[in-house]
This record gives sequence, C-alpha cells and structure tokens, in this order.
Amino acid sequence: MADITLAEFNGSVWLVGGENFFDDLLANTLPADISIELVQCESQTDVDDLWTQHCGMHNEGRMPWVINPQIVQRIRGRSPDYAVFFAQWSAFLDQDALAVVRAAASWAAENAAMPVRLAEYLDPAGPQAMADLSRLRAQLIEDKLVEAGVERARIGRLRRDIAEIVGMPQESQRIDIVVRAD
Repeated sequence: MADITLAEFNGSVWLVGGENFFDDLLANTLPADISIELVQCESQTDVDDLWTQHCGMHNEGRMPWVINPQIVQRIRGRSPDYAVFFAQWSAFLDQDALAVVRAAASWAAENAAMPVRLAEYLDPAGPQAMADLSRLRAQLIEDKLVEAGVERARIGRLRRDIAEIVGMPQESQRIDIVVRAD
C-alpha cells in the first residue's frame, strides 16, 4: 500500500489516504521514499469509499482534501497514468476519452525513451465477453495513439487482476495508458 493515496474522478483529485504527509505534498518536500498512488475512480462513490477505507467513516463528517491541478501535474511527472473511461459494454471513444489519449500521446512524445503500455483491468475468472471488449477497447486506443504519432512498436499491453486494485469495480470500464519505466 502506498504512503499517500489520491483518488481521481471527473477531472478532480482528492487526498484519501496519507493525511500526515499533506503539508509536504503541497510544499513539494516529500522524502524520496514516500510512495504515491493515484487511483482512477469511476464514480464519486468510489472516491468516498476509498476515503472511508483509508480514513474511517468520513472522519467525523470531514471530507477529503481536493488537490490543486498543478500539484497533480507534478505528481504525474513522477508517475503518469492516463485513464480512458468507457460506458458500460461500449468501446466508443467519446471526446473526453480522445482528450486523454491526446494528452498521453503528448507525454509519450516528450518522453520518447519511455515505453507506452495499455493496462487492462480484468477478473481472470470473469466472462470471456469482458476480456474481448477490453481487448477491443485497448486496440482502439492503440490505433489513436499511433494516429497521434506514437510508434506502434513502443506500445505494449498489461493485464492487471482487478482483485489486486483497491476500489476497482468487478467489471472495470477503463483502460489506462501508462508511460513510464517500471
């Protein structure tokens, strides 16, 4: 588990775990050994659930801290993952999804030595139809990345078991674009 957990939904990011590091996070004075996890959420309820999981029952009526977008950009510089969300049982790339793909392609262009991977979140025991849909979604994203100038040979795939990801729903409706060396 990370020292600091941030939850992102609908363009906003909240500190849902690691409040004791809040001041250092804002001041950019975190020690190098402090880990940060940026969890892409599919709903506000997912954000609230992570807050409850990490900090108790809404900490006596308090809400999680909203993190300034410039701080989030600084954090992404350490660990850029871009989440592309889909409607249930859809592979349609809407305008929000295309904006995320363009942002990831831009980051990939600026960091040409880094691999680009598409992370699918699947239940190994889940239905084959979900795996097929996820593969189609990843292929569509890959094609858009290539159209945006990312070399196809640079793009790889990852499969992550949803059971290992905190706050991940059983049938995830997302693909992450990961541009970094792990």
